[in-house]
Amino acid sequence: MAATGGAGGGEGSRKGEVNELKALMRSVNADRNLQRKRDVIKKVIAYMTLGIDVSRLFSEMVLASNTKDLVLKKMVYLYLCNYAQTNAELTLLVINTLQKDCRDDDPMIRGLALRSLCSLRLTSVIEYVMVPLKSSLTDSSAYVRKTGIMGILKVYHLAPARVKESDLVDTMYNMVRDRDTVVVTNCLVALNEIMADEGGIAINQAIIHHLLTRIKDFNEWGQCVVLGLVARYRPATQEETFQIMNVLDVCLRVSNSAVVLAAAKCFIELTMELAEIQAQVYERLKTPLLTLMASASPETGFCVMSHIVLLVRRQPGAYDDEFKQFFCRYNDPTPMKHLKLEVLPQVANADNAGEIVAELSEYVSDVDAEMARHAIRAIGQLVVRVPEAGGRVIETLLELNELDVDYVRGETVMVMQDLLRRYPSKATEVVPSMNRTLKKIDDPTGKASVIWMIGEYGHLIADAPYMLEPLIDNVGSEESVEVRCELLTATVKLFFKRAPEVQKMLGRLFKATLEGSNSAAVHDRALLYFRLLRRDIEEARAVIAGERKPITTFHEDREDPTKAKVFAEFNSLSVVYGKPSEQFISEEHSFATAEAERHLAAVSNDAGGAGGGEASKAPSGGGHSAGPEDDDDLLGVGGGGGGGGGG
Repeated sequence: MAATGGAGGGEGSRKGEVNELKALMRSVNADRNLQRKRDVIKKVIAYMTLGIDVSRLFSEMVLASNTKDLVLKKMVYLYLCNYAQTNAELTLLVINTLQKDCRDDDPMIRGLALRSLCSLRLTSVIEYVMVPLKSSLTDSSAYVRKTGIMGILKVYHLAPARVKESDLVDTMYNMVRDRDTVVVTNCLVALNEIMADEGGIAINQAIIHHLLTRIKDFNEWGQCVVLGLVARYRPATQEETFQIMNVLDVCLRVSNSAVVLAAAKCFIELTMELAEIQAQVYERLKTPLLTLMASASPETGFCVMSHIVLLVRRQPGAYDDEFKQFFCRYNDPTPMKHLKLEVLPQVANADNAGEIVAELSEYVSDVDAEMARHAIRAIGQLVVRVPEAGGRVIETLLELNELDVDYVRGETVMVMQDLLRRYPSKATEVVPSMNRTLKKIDDPTGKASVIWMIGEYGHLIADAPYMLEPLIDNVGSEESVEVRCELLTATVKLFFKRAPEVQKMLGRLFKATLEGSNSAAVHDRALLYFRLLRRDIEEARAVIAGERKPITTFHEDREDPTKAKVFAEFNSLSVVYGKPSEQFISEEHSFATAEAERHLAAVSNDAGGAGGGEASKAPSGGGHSAGPEDDDDLLGVGGGGGGGGGG
């Protein structure tokens, strides 16, 4: 009750304050004291800003709008625009005042009145807006003209047909040649939005050349708008392409990251069909982008770095000589460090691989566990780019494996597993140390990787079966499904290689997993292996431990259509988010550009021949439990069969 009363009291107090303001407004409207009138209206605006409903003062504010004081007009018009939709009928009372102000001698008042008139957001007043709006486009003041352009855009969102059926669009096209660059910029933005369903503003050689000759006169925002149009333009000849790039070269030497990235997109788009020239373009973009990355604020640096990541992938080798620029600094934000770790393996070559591996090794001791893991993965990825560095990388990984940090050890053995899948010949260097690792490691995924190596290369380890035996005997207490599944596979593989030593262990493992497992995945895998072995050992060997070619390409190395989509949206949030705009912008707000569609078509043509692999489905156990009574003869093959399997 107390709380309710308090709330009611607060509401009553506010209501009383609004009534008090209403009385003050009536008194000051009849008063000639300008400062007192300002103070009262300022208080009204303060209440409105705090979210207090002061809409009951609308009539008084309409009366207060009849003033020559610019400060008062700004505050009153702000109030009227805010409450116009809830007081549509009373709003009509202020239309005459606004229209009169649109014809005032002071351009500031004309612009303010026009902006307020277009901001009422009422379809009922559009007919009163159109006349002053058309007049504003030929006003002598650039401020009024640019306000009028944005007013057209506001009206368009209320009544699209009204704008398109009028001659306003044609007038704006003519105003692209306006003497004021801010007016031109507003024209380009407004036309681009109004003509969005037709692919944006229509551009031709004359418009582009005119804008390029004046590009130095535009402010930074205007330059970005112009460069966005240039990126869509397709020159008629190579000579014209080179002329445009010569003009745009100055935009790469400014300190504003938005302008540099917009210019970079222009260079990339203009040379999209000139492969040799585009390689030189990537070289030209390197210095300005690296300078921005190093000298900008952390947020801007991250944005620029995200674009550099795309370019490094697009043009391998272009940034190799600047690899030290991607070394992490102590004050780099964590997201920036992760991007640099993503790039370092890609800028490695035979000459700098040693330095990069040494630098990455330092990051493994970082207090951030995710940073350390990322650094270890980067060391492994470096071998993909520089196979000659394999020896150094494995030596480094073995050293890291000896560190007494579980997440480091776990990530290291996972990277080693991937390396052995690609370079099986390195197994003799890696596998012997797995005995010590298995005893120390707790990370489930890392432990599964060690077990995989023991099963895959058990013939290189004298006591491989006995390394797995403690795990087999305690499989019931193992919580990780991943570890139990990998243990099953590794033990079966060892059975094919060393049947006499493994047969009894495998029998105990089958019994434990088939009768006592609480995981359907583990039970089904055990049942599948058991039935394969009962049917035919040689067929089972071919299925489970058959000869496999070394993996030459990992998933991350493949050409991904998603990456092509992101590159097509260069200089946008897609690059920062690492995903196409269609994944984070609703369809009603998306703006598909012609160049993006062209990029996607090219990607589709390139990837059309790539086929997808089929995933074979394991036969279901159907809940059937195999529970033979004799562990030694669980496989049903006897001593001779086991020996044959070992042979």
